[in-house]
Amino acid sequence: MMLFRIALIAASAAALAACSTVQRLPLVPGGNDEPETQIETVLGSRFIGDDILVVRVASNGCTQKGDFRVDVSRRDNAYSILLERVREDYCRALMPNGVEIAFGFEELGVPQGAAVTVANPVR
Repeated sequence: MMLFRIALIAASAAALAACSTVQRLPLVPGGNDEPETQIETVLGSRFIGDDILVVRVASNGCTQKGDFRVDVSRRDNAYSILLERVREDYCRALMPNGVEIAFGFEELGVPQGAAVTVANPVR
């Protein structure tokens, strides 16, 4: 009975260690704690009113807003938005039209009604 308990504890420890390793997989290619970023090729963009930017991006089914870092630059009274993907989408859903992700001007630090362009390449 004691041998069974020891084996059960050892198996539990190994299973828990495997779970913590799997969560770190996206960081392995870069070899450091900072995720690699890549400029996202967008499928399109549009505006809702004068204070919401909607960007369509490729997705394998798990892409979320938090998967992107948004760089905002200002020149005169015009703003340029650049999306960089910081987390890959490893899901396997078939989504040929991608997903739309909305960004409010307020969260981007852009005044309502400002001239905004998306600097990402478009496919």
